[in-house]
Order: sequence, then structure tokens, then C-alpha cells
Amino acid sequence: MAAPVMTYDSLIDDVIKYSERNDVNFVNQIPRLIMMAEQEIAAQVKTLWELSPVNTTTLVGVQGATILKPARWRKTVSMSINGQPLLHRSQDYVRQLQYESNQGVPKYYSDYDYNHWAIAPIPDDEYEVQITYYSRIQPLDETNQENLITREAPQALLFGTLLQAQGYLKSLDKIPVWKQYYDQSMQALVKENASRNVDRNTSVQEP
Repeated sequence: MAAPVMTYDSLIDDVIKYSERNDVNFVNQIPRLIMMAEQEIAAQVKTLWELSPVNTTTLVGVQGATILKPARWRKTVSMSINGQPLLHRSQDYVRQLQYESNQGVPKYYSDYDYNHWAIAPIPDDEYEVQITYYSRIQPLDETNQENLITREAPQALLFGTLLQAQGYLKSLDKIPVWKQYYDQSMQALVKENASRNVDRNTSVQEP
């Protein structure tokens, strides 16, 4: 029989149970403690299940000089048009090429700002762009009961939240216990992450 899937509500129940605290002040802090644990795990483990593909279409002319990034974008992996990879370049390089070259099929991209990519040359037509990127994990809350961490790393999330809870409760004697459990679960995740053999620097570069 498969183990039950962790949910936001079941995680809160487990944190209350293992902490042996159900007073209102502590319970009200649990969502923040979960968020802190999620952020810590996401910062340490970048695995294949965070890869996200998206297709978009460029606009023509100056309006097509930038492309809007997805809402939870974190890091670009690759970008291509018609199967031809776009080369990653500095923002200054792409900006200069936009001004100096004729419009055509984009061949280069850079980060324009946190919400946009810049591409060059400026598109002379509408082009479909295939983009692969790392996305930030959708945080848990009452309306989002599961995410990648609850499915792939439930123990790390539970132990990480309990570790955060002991700091909040100032239970100094319990911190080493939950830290040991958390560290062990994270080591297992990091090992699994390495075994996936994912190249996280696959953005195409010119020699």
C-alpha cells in the first residue's frame, strides 16, 4: 500500500503533533515556518523536476526586442528558434546588436531584467521560441495543498519545518535532533540529485 501523500494540512498536523504544541500563537506561526523550510530546500536542491518548458511567439520589430519571462522563472537553461539554439550573451552585447544590426531571426539572448529576456537581432517576423528554464516551486498554502517538495521530499520538508519550529520555540535541546534528521534527508536528496546527471549549465555558448 502506497504511503499517503503529504499535504499542507497534514504537514501542519504533523508539526503540531511532533512539537507537542497546539497553542494559537505557535499554530499561527506554522505557515511561516513551512515557507522558510521550503525556501531552504529549494535553495539547496535543484533537480530535474524543477525544469519547465514553455513556448512563446516573438512580436515583430522593436516591440519584439524583449520576451516576457514566466511568472515563476528562476534561471534560464536554453532558448531556441526552429531548433537552432540562441546563444547567451551579456546584456550590453545584445543591446548593442539590437541597435547596430538589421532585423532578422534572433540568434542571441540575455537577461533584460528580472521579468524579461532581450533578444537580438530584433525580430523581422513572428518566431516561435522554445524555452527551458528552472521554475520556482509553487509555495504551499491552504489553496495549494501539494507541490514538488511534498511529493518528492516530504521528509526533508517535515524535518526542516520542525527544525525551524524549535528555533521559534527556543527549544535549544531539540534543535540538534531535528537538525540531524533534516541533514540526513537533505544528503539523500543531494545524492539523488547528482545521480540524475543533469547539466545545469546547458545554455549554449560560443567558443
